[in-house]
Amino acid sequence: MPSCARVERSAGIALVGTLWMLALLTLIGLNLSASSRIELKLTANLKAAAAARNAADAGINWAQWSLAQPGTTGWLADGSQRSLELAGLQIQVTLSDELGKIDLNEAGPELLEGLFRAVEVEEGAAVALSEAILDWRDEDELRRPSGAELDDYLAAGLEAPGNRPFERLEELKRVLGIDAALYRRVAPALTLLSNKAEVNPQLAPPLVLRALQGPSEDAIEQYIESRRRNYAEGVPPPLLTGVDPALLTFASAGFNYAVDIAVLAGDQLLSRQRVWLSRRGQSAVAGFRVLDNPQQR
Repeated sequence: MPSCARVERSAGIALVGTLWMLALLTLIGLNLSASSRIELKLTANLKAAAAARNAADAGINWAQWSLAQPGTTGWLADGSQRSLELAGLQIQVTLSDELGKIDLNEAGPELLEGLFRAVEVEEGAAVALSEAILDWRDEDELRRPSGAELDDYLAAGLEAPGNRPFERLEELKRVLGIDAALYRRVAPALTLLSNKAEVNPQLAPPLVLRALQGPSEDAIEQYIESRRRNYAEGVPPPLLTGVDPALLTFASAGFNYAVDIAVLAGDQLLSRQRVWLSRRGQSAVAGFRVLDNPQQR
């Protein structure tokens, strides 16, 4: 009997060991299966990311092609959107000539005030914000009637004004009275790259046209529709009436362009990117430099 008991105990131990081994093998199998799924998912994500990058590059090349075309062969760089299909992906490209925007370093008080009024800032506050911008970018310590200089910033617990030209658009948030929310509302109309105190209405987005403080909303919509139609037909652009002509320039084309590229797979947004194109020279065949930010110039 003791011998039988020892045999049964040995058999029990062997069974337990076998069960543990089976459990261990099962865990190893599950781990390998999970690792394989993760690797497959990572590979798929990498492929999707590479496809999105290639599609974005195609969008940038398409914008450069458009700008290199003679006359009105390319599309009007007024912020209108173009789309194309490539390898099952949709590429949306928006091309904007910076001459259509308000230059933060060059614009006078009328355009700056008009911009704040266009985003529904009260008139007195719009004047104060405009003068605060002018005080921030000039070199002196002389405070405009509604502006702000060093003492005003110190009293508000803020960093001193730059007293120099703006180097980045984001510096506008350092101006007294301009918070992040207000900055987001006006930033689409602003640039540091036109180098002009005026704007080109033939290239201006709706917000800039509103900043001119003349045309009604209906007139702005009709003007944009007419200028795009005229451009496509190769006829002169329409006139924008009811606006101070001193605020306008009609230079045919600028040297700096913003390009916004969105890549989608069906309804899923894969990537969104903004780059700037800067002409290398006066010649139409001089080509462009692609910049990730305008400070690279």
